[in-house]
Amino acid sequence: MDDIQLTKDSKQLLAIIYKEYLDKINNGISKSSAKHIGHADDICELVPTWLPDDVVETAWELGRSGFIKITPADNTIYHSVILDKTIIYFENKNINTIKTIADWILKLK
Repeated sequence: MDDIQLTKDSKQLLAIIYKEYLDKINNGISKSSAKHIGHADDICELVPTWLPDDVVETAWELGRSGFIKITPADNTIYHSVILDKTIIYFENKNINTIKTIADWILKLK
């Protein structure tokens, strides 16, 4: 993601979300269902070592950048979905397996 304007944390969270998408597909979930990320709490579960407020703020950044769609409610993320822009980005980088996405996440640290 060197060619897009995101913070390092946003790149890392986006890669983790994409990895979760791939995990779901590999476990037999349809692509349309696998795109659903969920509520703020669901996103926080993906990065348990981060502060919940930091996860939510980083997710909002991804939403503002057009990588995930966020439905807000009660000043939080009610629901979120990975967008095609994210999938296309990783596929164009040939990052489309769990191992390659895990390796890519490690390089961000």
